[in-house]
Amino acid sequence: MQPIRTLYVINHSHTDIGFTDFQDVCFRQHAEFIEQALDLIERTADYPEGARYCWVCETTGPLLQYLKGASAPQRERFRTWHARGAIDIAGMQYNLTPLLNVEQMHRSLYPVRCLKEDYGLTVQAAMQDDVNGISWLFADLLAALGIGFLTLAVNPIRGGAPKPRPAAFWWEGPAGGKVLVWNGYHYLFGRSIAGLGDWRFVDQFLPPLLAKLEADPDYPFDFLCCEATHPMRVDNGPPDPRMPDFVRDWNAAKRVPRLEMITLREFGRRLRQGFADRLRTWRGDWTDWWCDGVASSAYETGLNRTTHEAMLSAEACGAWLTALGVGSWDSARLAQAYEAMTLYDEHTWGAFSSVAAPNALFSKSQWNRKAAFAYTASLECHDVLARSSVSLADLCSTAGPEGVFNMGNLAPEKAYPSSAASELLVINPLPWDRRAFVEEPEIRGNAAPAGILDCFFPRGIPWGGNRPQPSPRRIVGHVPGMGFAFLPLSSGVPEEDLNTGTHLIENAHYRVRVHPKTGAVMEWLDKELNFDFAGTYRGWQIGQYVYERVDSTAGREAIFEMDFSLEDFGTWSTDTPFRQAVADRVEVDPPVIENGRASIEVRIQAPGIRWGRCRFWLDSGVKALGVDWLVDKEHCTDPEAVFIAFPFRLGAPRFRLDLNGVPCTPNDDQLPGTVRDWYPIQRWVDVSDGERGVTVAPLDAPLVQLGGITTGRWMSDLKPEGPTVMSWAMNNHWMVNFKASQGGEIPLRYRLTTHAGLVNDSQADCFSREASTPLVVLRDRIRTGEPSGRLLEVPENMPVRCTLKPAEDGQGVIVRLHNLGTSDESVPLRFVAVAPHSANLTNPVEVDGLPLAIKDGLASVPVAPRQVQSVRVRFR
Repeated sequence: MQPIRTLYVINHSHTDIGFTDFQDVCFRQHAEFIEQALDLIERTADYPEGARYCWVCETTGPLLQYLKGASAPQRERFRTWHARGAIDIAGMQYNLTPLLNVEQMHRSLYPVRCLKEDYGLTVQAAMQDDVNGISWLFADLLAALGIGFLTLAVNPIRGGAPKPRPAAFWWEGPAGGKVLVWNGYHYLFGRSIAGLGDWRFVDQFLPPLLAKLEADPDYPFDFLCCEATHPMRVDNGPPDPRMPDFVRDWNAAKRVPRLEMITLREFGRRLRQGFADRLRTWRGDWTDWWCDGVASSAYETGLNRTTHEAMLSAEACGAWLTALGVGSWDSARLAQAYEAMTLYDEHTWGAFSSVAAPNALFSKSQWNRKAAFAYTASLECHDVLARSSVSLADLCSTAGPEGVFNMGNLAPEKAYPSSAASELLVINPLPWDRRAFVEEPEIRGNAAPAGILDCFFPRGIPWGGNRPQPSPRRIVGHVPGMGFAFLPLSSGVPEEDLNTGTHLIENAHYRVRVHPKTGAVMEWLDKELNFDFAGTYRGWQIGQYVYERVDSTAGREAIFEMDFSLEDFGTWSTDTPFRQAVADRVEVDPPVIENGRASIEVRIQAPGIRWGRCRFWLDSGVKALGVDWLVDKEHCTDPEAVFIAFPFRLGAPRFRLDLNGVPCTPNDDQLPGTVRDWYPIQRWVDVSDGERGVTVAPLDAPLVQLGGITTGRWMSDLKPEGPTVMSWAMNNHWMVNFKASQGGEIPLRYRLTTHAGLVNDSQADCFSREASTPLVVLRDRIRTGEPSGRLLEVPENMPVRCTLKPAEDGQGVIVRLHNLGTSDESVPLRFVAVAPHSANLTNPVEVDGLPLAIKDGLASVPVAPRQVQSVRVRFR
């Protein structure tokens, strides 16, 4: 309890790529803001100390676009005032959601290197504003780049921030990296809430805010940091020219507390200097309340998640080509595809009018641009993947003869002459050996579309790329990790363990029975464990469709009622009248066995959709249950949600999940005040009772609620009702930004497996990565070399995941090793296809560090617990 002596004012523009303006316009505006800020800096250069204008570029994405388009004098002007400490750069690329995968998080920091090496600028601090959290891995990544200070200015509408707030603490990452964090007030606090810069309101608004802090025994500081945006354009707003004059005049009048305009890095330096050894350390994910909005566009969100995995496959193929010195890798093209993918995952979904006026040009145009990021990333990625996989194929095979364009007047065997190929070429982009179930691609005679591979557009999923083909042939075989194999078309698939009965399918591992009235799984017997995992929750069964609406004329205000006079900008309802319903009509088809798969198809009519179709399936010899929904969604602008239920017959539940790329336990691995009502998962979630458990891998829908339906509980700690995972596949609960409704055919695919005991993080990761990463399949290739081969060997008995990419500068390949375990590992990388020349540890943005010894093609890489270690390998 002490008086506040100084208010530090950090002036910046909050970066929304959209919301207030069309996305491309926003980028141009932020370039204009930089020029305006430099003008203001120069105009106030002779003001008294503390009143001289300072500006912070909140994100690197728009700044980099400005610098690339700026003239040499403009860039030199920026560098001059940056060196003098008047204009600062924060290190986050955009204000990001938890949708980014681990590679995207690394990529989002590449601009930091570019700013340093190409423009002579330094980045020592980072900001994440508006959104209610930041992925835990960033604590390690920022620290590894020398970015030691991070501020979050959470917008608490429909969410919250860790308490106490404002406060400072050390945030320790999964691998032990540390950044100093200021957990601050909302980014518009200084200008719009405290009234700084406006003589009409400051004496009314500011004193009670200061009095509250000064009376707080847990607030140890004699200062307050006030982020401030423009009073009228609080988002995507220009510099505030009134602020330096206000600060000058306030201080000249000897008013208290003293005001001082400051940059982000300078505030971080002072905080560290005065309080570094007095602050607590927190570990855990800063799980974002606002991640619920991504289910407002389930189709595009699922598409972008699929692109995440396809991009990793494309880079793995590109790394192989780079190692062999074959062709040229277009890193700039991949960077653009990553940019598009991340701009979809960035927090701005659309216009501020998205719900109030969903059919307005302003709303439609912004959603059109937002969705375009996902579609652009997908098709660019698939073209790169197709080209790189064909280039790999050319090294070990030749292509069959070309056909002719078939307008339907030719029989397929005439239009597409036989290549005499008796094998399929299958490429495995994952680092471990896989038992491959693959479909024979459509006969095209090497015709267009050359940029799309059938294997990445499964039949029954409305993502285009392949034409209907009845009963495509499937084959089975083994493909080495990070390798290829030619699999004989004559091998077929085994079916000896497959069986069907009334509403029943089974294989060597499972017996699955579907209820004829609910259309959901009523029995799921693990034969090895001799245990039936099928449970119920509220009468719902595994894989059941559940529709939810809000039974109130208040609509979205029955969930959260906005009130900007309150500290949290509104009030949560604890008694929202949610009403759930299931299918009105259910039809269960007889089970079938075809091409090594036993399946049952269920068709429903239900509220919220025109129709729905679910296929439950088991493959021969595979310990996995597939649940593939396709729903034809009706547009509805009233608040609604769609769930797919996964209740299990287990004891007291223990949950574990892939949270932002890090295996986490809810509550234990989360910061206090972060969301427990729902979770954004990367690849998997697990529930067990200590004796046995289930791992669920949702391929399309990232949001889950644990223990039952928990919307509207606003829990400080997860207290699950039972061993249930509810996939929160769709909702439109937001009142701005996110879509008011969604419609059309939307796939919702899930893969499930069972296990004894508690979950093994590495095994869960392996299962989910296989489920989300198709093998690359090419037909009509005539083998010219060995029947199989591989680039790299990585031990499969280690809890370490490996991905590869071509180095951005063309110098070798970058291997990322992610240790999911809790012990130090020394990972032997053995390159088989080509001898490495040298290896170096690198930082997250590919700057070389310590060299590694190479002997007999092998480099041993030290990887600390939970660390993502990057390694550059160059080849002869």
